[in-house]
Amino acid sequence: MYNKTIYLFICLHTGSILACAQDTTGIKIQLEAWTLTDTTDIVQEVTEIIPVIELEDPEAGSEEDGINLHVISSVLTASRDPFLNTAAFVFGQYRFQPRGYGRNQQQVLINGLPMNDLKTGAAYWSQWGGLNDMFRSRNNIYGLAPSEEAFGGMNGATAFDVAAATLQKQTRFTYSLSNRQYRHRLMLTHNSGLSANGWAYALSFSRRWSKGGYIPGTFYDGYAVFGSLSRQAGRHSFDLTAFAAPARRGKSAPATKEVYELAGSNFYNPNWGYQNGEKRNAKVAESFQPVFLFRHRYTTDKGFRVATSLGYQFGRNANSSLDWYQAKDPRPDYYRYLPSWQIRNNDQDAANDIIHKWETQPETYAQINWNRLYEVNHINTETVSGVNGITGNNVTGKRSVYVVGNDVEDIRKYSFNTRLEQVINEHFTLTGGITIAIQHMEYYKELHDLLGGDFYLNLNQFADQQHVPDATYNQYDLNTPNRLIREGDRYQYHYLLRQNKYHSWLQGMLNFNRLDLFLAASGSMHRFEREGLYRNGLFPEDSYGKTTTQSFKSYGIKGGVTWKITGRNYVFLNAAGGTEPPSADHTYISIRTRNQTITRPDVQSYNSIEGGYLLKAPKQKARLVGYATNITGITEIKRFYNDDPAFRTFVNYVIQNASMRYTGLELALETSISSSLSVTCVAALGQAFYTNNPSVSIYRDNDTTTIPRERSVYIRNHNLATGPQNAYSLGFNYRSKKYWYANINANYFDRNYVSVNPDRRTAEAVGLLDPASDSYHTILAQEQLSPFYTIDLFFGKSILLSRLFKRLPRNTFLYLNMGANNILNNTAIQTGGFEQLRFDFSEKDTEKFPAKYFYGYGVNYFINISLKY
Repeated sequence: MYNKTIYLFICLHTGSILACAQDTTGIKIQLEAWTLTDTTDIVQEVTEIIPVIELEDPEAGSEEDGINLHVISSVLTASRDPFLNTAAFVFGQYRFQPRGYGRNQQQVLINGLPMNDLKTGAAYWSQWGGLNDMFRSRNNIYGLAPSEEAFGGMNGATAFDVAAATLQKQTRFTYSLSNRQYRHRLMLTHNSGLSANGWAYALSFSRRWSKGGYIPGTFYDGYAVFGSLSRQAGRHSFDLTAFAAPARRGKSAPATKEVYELAGSNFYNPNWGYQNGEKRNAKVAESFQPVFLFRHRYTTDKGFRVATSLGYQFGRNANSSLDWYQAKDPRPDYYRYLPSWQIRNNDQDAANDIIHKWETQPETYAQINWNRLYEVNHINTETVSGVNGITGNNVTGKRSVYVVGNDVEDIRKYSFNTRLEQVINEHFTLTGGITIAIQHMEYYKELHDLLGGDFYLNLNQFADQQHVPDATYNQYDLNTPNRLIREGDRYQYHYLLRQNKYHSWLQGMLNFNRLDLFLAASGSMHRFEREGLYRNGLFPEDSYGKTTTQSFKSYGIKGGVTWKITGRNYVFLNAAGGTEPPSADHTYISIRTRNQTITRPDVQSYNSIEGGYLLKAPKQKARLVGYATNITGITEIKRFYNDDPAFRTFVNYVIQNASMRYTGLELALETSISSSLSVTCVAALGQAFYTNNPSVSIYRDNDTTTIPRERSVYIRNHNLATGPQNAYSLGFNYRSKKYWYANINANYFDRNYVSVNPDRRTAEAVGLLDPASDSYHTILAQEQLSPFYTIDLFFGKSILLSRLFKRLPRNTFLYLNMGANNILNNTAIQTGGFEQLRFDFSEKDTEKFPAKYFYGYGVNYFINISLKY
């Protein structure tokens, strides 16, 4: 027996349970050595899209605790915060977005190297999915607070350290069972720890799989491997790390209310059908992007530190879908196959027949009829003349009219980052860094499956439908006209996108007894260019070859002040402003087909402010924070097929000079009722909406004669579709002295809006309608989804097996975690939705192209068993 000060705080989340060292009691507890449990050992399934927010409090105490209250600690923004944990794990699975921002507003680093994609600005957590044991060590900065690792985005920065030398020495085997996206998970991890001669290594392997997920027709098959080698020699340390997470998964799709009612389920999935008695999904996502990282760190005894990282990432993402040429749409939920279409055309008998078929023969009519697609291809024998543009080169065979194609992204990314830190004196620290990233992307369509045919033709059926006089218009590639496509060949589009980013930042931090201040600035140069590898028949002079390089300079500046009232009470105010470059996707009008850019591409501007009060006491923690952000000069391009009679073609809907505002309050209170029971209350109250009426231009992909006309869309004060803007949670956490714990969370969500179609908010959409009529208001109104609530339960226990079985290695633990979300099995939770972008201008009928919706899971569970020594 010996005295040990330990602070235990059980964080219980939807889909995740963490045990972590935390100062919640400020008292000393007598414990035997075997009772000390690793602070990361009760970690359960972690959301891979939203980061785990792992935070630690400063030592807040009293004079009786032996802490000098005349020396007040700064607020550690990496401290565990009940609001951030709830936002990540409880709210996150229902499409909640902290402050309404997208994923591109959080900077993510691994071993000091930025991982955000240069094209989208977002970091994709699935690239290291399944490697939970390796990616637990992280530093999270939320909002506009200063970061030691990077300048950060408006939603802060998350920095992972996965070097072998920093990982806890352990061997761990984990098995998980769930009914969510995958059913089974196996993980095996071994970390050597740092040896006496300065070497360390770490290895991890996992597999996640399921033949069928919660939603019918989905499946999951993913692997993950990780290896790291570290060497520490004096003031130098070297880390070499590599990881990859190849995965395949079947996708689901949103649907309209009519389709869900017709199918009798809110989890209807139109993407699959039976083939030879087996479920086959037409939309399959595949990814494999290995990452290699090298880092060198050097530290002096004069307060100077430098860390330099090099990275290389390559691989591909592929997303499959059905393609067809001069054939009926094979999708079972196509609007012309639904009862509402028949009723609209005054054919009630046909509508009744469709309803009867969906009820009695769902495998044939409610899902993809794979057998029918094979039959059509099998009987379609044709002779194709002038193959590859060669006169007399004729080929006869089974020409597929239905195929499965992959939209492929091949990536090669080279990264360099160096970060320097100099402690000037006890009050002032200077930090900065330089990043260079070069990303080359190759995009193309790849024929995956001919579905029983012999070949496919690289022709544009939508250009055919425009009845253009020139027969070359329907050629996707004039350099090789009438090309036969076989499995593995590329077709439709093929281009390269080269991007370079040069970024530097500098930050100064002043820390005094009662006041902390910081000021940071950044500057960036972002360049990209498109190179078309196909000469498109519609745009022969503007599709092939390199474009002019687009170059944008941007900057950022932020600063803040924190007043330390006492060692437990803090008041802070942070502000930021700057510019951000547009993405390539929102600069090229139709990046797949041509080099043309929007008029006047430019950076967008932002300004943001946040402030609030923090309480960090032994038995209570509280957070009250307000924020406001304005973003102006936004360009967004929406691309879709518009089969309204006025279009009947793919269109590029260019929105320019849009402005958005994000405001809200974040509140959290955590209090200990007793040594075993604590209560957590969290609320997020936000508003995210348009603040102006931007201009719109519509470009047609298959019409080279129509000149786009700029017009205004009246979407001011319409809400952005950022998930629930109001979210609340009440949690009761019980922890036993016998090393088990239980938790119940009650959650409520409200003010979730359907994404609007801007074209419904135009003079053309409501022209000639009486402003007092129901039709007028129906067209302009934005749908608010119904509020909903959920209840979640969790339980966990840790057992020291080496105490029960003396032959086992010392400190051998068995951990058991179980949880159930939405235990009331509410299957009517609408987590999001969007108005279709096409609109019936002739009849002004909003139900011709109704909104589509996403639904959250009913009751779902996880069971996690982990053995660690």
